[in-house]
Amino acid sequence: MESANNVSISMRKETLLVIFEFLARSYDSWSKSCEANGRLASDGTFALSKPDLGELAALWYLEGEIQRTLPEIFSSDYSEILSKEKQRLRAHAFGEEQSSKVDLRGQGQ
Repeated sequence: MESANNVSISMRKETLLVIFEFLARSYDSWSKSCEANGRLASDGTFALSKPDLGELAALWYLEGEIQRTLPEIFSSDYSEILSKEKQRLRAHAFGEEQSSKVDLRGQGQ
């Protein structure tokens, strides 16, 4: 049974593979940079790798699918929805107590 909060986005499998590889390459580059600096990030940035034209097109397709699928993007309380979900994701990924202590800028709290 699917939750009312779940959505499906329909894209070519190969297009999603392109996006996956682009994001994985970007994360790998960022992660290696963080390891070299001995902390999560030296200047608080997470930069995506420079996309080639195929990756750029795939990202545009994904953005379009998200816009078609999620009317909340145009909602007057969009900022609040986004803020609450970011908080939920932090808590889920890092734990309730740790989510407020994790600082991707490399500055401890």
